[in-house]
Amino acid sequence: MKLKLVGKSGQISLGRAKAGACFIVQSLPTGDILLKLVPENEKWLHDHNIKGKLARADEWMKNNPAKPTNLDELLAQCIESAPNADDHKLSE
Repeated sequence: MKLKLVGKSGQISLGRAKAGACFIVQSLPTGDILLKLVPENEKWLHDHNIKGKLARADEWMKNNPAKPTNLDELLAQCIESAPNADDHKLSE
């Protein structure tokens, strides 16, 4: 563990290896500040527009719970609505 001093500009240096990296800054009730490194492959999740879409998707999922699907009925519906449906009758 290293001790870092906050400079007069209010910044701390994390070193060149972390230059340009994205962090989540969390202020804890104890007064501590927690920095969480956001992996490169997760940065898109923190984009403002994406967060809004994810929030809407979460809301939709709350209002539309999953329910069991009858796969035989689903297959029959797909075949009936497919072009040339007569060529793809279910064999029994």
